Parts: sequence; structure tokens; C-alpha cells
Amino acid sequence: MRYTEVMIQVQENVSLVQYSTMRLGGSARYLVEISSEEELVEALGFASEKYLKIHVVGSGSNTIFQDDGFDGLVIVNRILGVTEESHDDTTVLTVGAGENWDDIVDRSVSLGFSDIAALSMIPGTVGAAPVQNIGAYGQLISDSIISVRAYDTNTDEFCEISKEACEFSYRRSRFNSTDKGRFIITSVKMQLCRKSVKPPFYADIEKYFTSKNIVAENINPQGLRTAVIHIRSVKLPDPSVVSNCGSFFKNPVITNGHFQDLKQKHPEISCTPDGWSQPPYWNLPDKTVKLAAGWLVEQVGFKDYHDAKTGMATWKNQSLVLINESAKTTVDLTAFKEKIVSSVYEKFGITLKQEPELVAA
Repeated sequence: MRYTEVMIQVQENVSLVQYSTMRLGGSARYLVEISSEEELVEALGFASEKYLKIHVVGSGSNTIFQDDGFDGLVIVNRILGVTEESHDDTTVLTVGAGENWDDIVDRSVSLGFSDIAALSMIPGTVGAAPVQNIGAYGQLISDSIISVRAYDTNTDEFCEISKEACEFSYRRSRFNSTDKGRFIITSVKMQLCRKSVKPPFYADIEKYFTSKNIVAENINPQGLRTAVIHIRSVKLPDPSVVSNCGSFFKNPVITNGHFQDLKQKHPEISCTPDGWSQPPYWNLPDKTVKLAAGWLVEQVGFKDYHDAKTGMATWKNQSLVLINESAKTTVDLTAFKEKIVSSVYEKFGITLKQEPELVAA
């Protein structure tokens, strides 16, 4: 791949604090914001000529940088654009990876589609959505994806990756596992199908509709989005106001046998906690059980916990969210995280896995 001079503006020694919603991290040796596939190719050419490693970010809502920063080129994906192709009761959206995710959800709802309405208010860009296979309240982005367009750094070519080839599973895709770092997503193609919004709903959503005296037959896509926005606004902090990366730990999935052992040792897991609408677990179709990581965190004493030593805390309404109150370093965050992880393991024998990516320096 040959690098030629175009309009990209590469900056040197740029603080990465503003490129992560946790507001921590050192500086990038080089940083460039790109708004097209052509600019992406030029940025990669720059990195190749200087033998630099690269890291791509969107809004930084799922990214944590080390205190040493990043000794390479950080590429900030700002590729925008939305196209619509309508066919009877379906519409295909092709969306630039740099578009704000919630803006696209809002657009889909305004068109009368409910396919991704439950994914409202999830922070981040469209390009990050398939990487994590984002999901909420029974919906997954993988259910709507047709394909992903990406630059393959192994072949130095753009390619279309089908839904099946993305290898989606819970909070997983090939982009954050087997082929992590290989592909740079530039756009996502989704198919939306016009269908009625029908129960059963997750307990929190059902509770919201009941409180508003809204019956099932009167629920439309906008109503579902409104419900989710209300629930998330109550439970979760706004990353533009409170420094955080959303859910910090993945909900652990365990075998049914393991779960039965846990129930014997900790019968409280079968009870519905105060303020909850159900017990802190979900039985999955494959006979495994997904546990609520937030509940595990609370059970070891970290509910609305403020750690003066590190400047970190758990969010008052959702213990799954770690917030940066006054921390200055990623070391502080890591120390606080490890305190929680070790406490949960000691009591339950379960190792919580971090969801945001910690970028190697």
C-alpha cells in the first residue's frame, strides 16, 4: 500500500483523555481523524511508512487507554452517511461507522421500525455496535445486520463481511476475538422489518408500560424507545456528564450445574432484590444461565461505593457501572476494578470479565 499526500492532518503527542469517556489515559504519539475510506487508506499508509501500530476509536465509550498512552497512530473514525433502500415492509440502512448509534435508532423508529428500538441510548458509534454485538432488552444488533464493510489489514483491501461470517454471539464477534485488530469497519448494512411491537417484554419495560397504563395493543416503536430511554436515564449516568464506560463487567454465563450449586450455597440468588423486577439471573435457550453482574457486585459490598484512595466509584443506581469521580490514572481504575473482581471471586467463585477494551500502550 502506497502513501500519497492528501488532506489528512496527523497530530503529534495528543492527550487521549478526550477520546475515552472514562477520561483517563496518556498521550498518543500520533492521532488522525478520518471522514472517508480514502482518508483511512492514507492514514494506514502513514502508519506503514513510519512502522507504527494503529488503534481505531469511535466515541471512546468502550475504550480505556493506559497511562503510558499509545505509541503509534490512533485513528478516530468519523465516517458519516446514511442511505435508505425501501422494499415493501422492509428498509435497508447502510450507515457510516462514525455515525452516532442512538441517532440511527431514532431514525429507524421515526420510519416506523421497532427492530433496534430497545437498543436506544446505548452510547457509541455505529462501527462499534457489531464489534461488541450490542444488545438490550431482548434485541441484538446481530439480528438486524446484513453485512459489515471493512478494511482488511491482512490483505490491504476493503471487503463485505456477511452476518454469518461476523461470528456473532453474546457480546462477541470475530472483530473482538479471533480477528481482533484485523478489520477496520467503515459501514454497517442493516435490514429493518415493519412489524408490530408485541409482548413478552423484559420486566423493566413491562413495569414501565403498566405504570403508564399502556396496554400491549397500543405500544408502537416510539413507545418502546421512550420506555427504554426512561429506564436507562434512571439507571445509568450520561457519559458526557459523568465519566464512565457504561457497563464495566459482562454478565457471566455459567452452566446450569454451576448455577444449582450456587443456589445451594447462596439461596438469596433465587429472590427478587429490592428495586428489581425479577431474580438476578436469566435462563438461556442453551440451558446455561446468565447472572446479573451488578447483583454480584452489590453482594460483596460495592453498591454505591466510593473509593477515596483511587477516586473511583460504582454508580448509585447501577453497580455494574464504574465511574471516575476524581481518578487521575488508569492504574487507579485498575486497582478499583481488581478489588471488585477479587471480592466477587472470593464469595461466588466467579471471575468477572471487563467489557471496555484496555488498549495496550
